[in-house]
Amino acid sequence: MICLGHSGDEKYTGILKLLDVLLSSEKEPEEKKKILQEDFDIEMTKTLESEVLSMCNLSKGIEERGIKIGTEIGTLRAIENLMDTLKMTAEQAMAALKVPENEKARYASKLNK
Repeated sequence: MICLGHSGDEKYTGILKLLDVLLSSEKEPEEKKKILQEDFDIEMTKTLESEVLSMCNLSKGIEERGIKIGTEIGTLRAIENLMDTLKMTAEQAMAALKVPENEKARYASKLNK
């Protein structure tokens, strides 16, 4: 694990800044390309441009996957909590939480494990 720092730190230069720019999920591809060209004199070829775009998509994909997993865990815990505290069935708990029909079977299978 590397602490990349952040803009404004005196140590936010060189390789740390380069890694931060490349791995940032907060910077858009155009901003990354501009920083790479202006601050690091890296010429943007078509290949490099596509690599920068891939890295941007990768970090967004990881973020979206994390949100999906977190939401699923939270929903499962909420279902279990309603079942334990209010003595609801799994179906009743999912209805109370407005779990979409197409997701109910998946949650039901995870509750039975």
